[in-house]
Amino acid sequence: MAEPVIYIIDDDKANNYLTRIMLEDTGLANFKQFRLVDEAIDELKKVVEENREEDYPTLILLDLNMPLKTGWDFLDEFRTLPQPFAIKPKIYFLTSSDYRGDREKASAYPEILDFLDKPITDEVANWLKEKYFSPSFE
Repeated sequence: MAEPVIYIIDDDKANNYLTRIMLEDTGLANFKQFRLVDEAIDELKKVVEENREEDYPTLILLDLNMPLKTGWDFLDEFRTLPQPFAIKPKIYFLTSSDYRGDREKASAYPEILDFLDKPITDEVANWLKEKYFSPSFE
């Protein structure tokens, strides 16, 4: 069985690096990093078109505020994509903002499980690993 894939979608290079390091420290290593929403959407389309279920993400860590297109734009486009695989990505917003309006808006997006503070800590990385990548996760 292939190692589960994690997408990190964040325009901030430093945060991408820190997120990757925190997750790698837990033993997770199969990442795809994107700095633009369109890059991630294009990759998802390609994975679906080529029927590469093993490359479909189990977890998506999504920056909320990015230039050009935001995390909201990603979600709107993600909703239009075919979902042919049994895997349904678990999506978390990465944010350094505490804007209440974002949390209210997120209630209209059941795909968003929660908000995680940037940068993620080793405790959060370990929690994600236990929750979604332990042998009991199905």
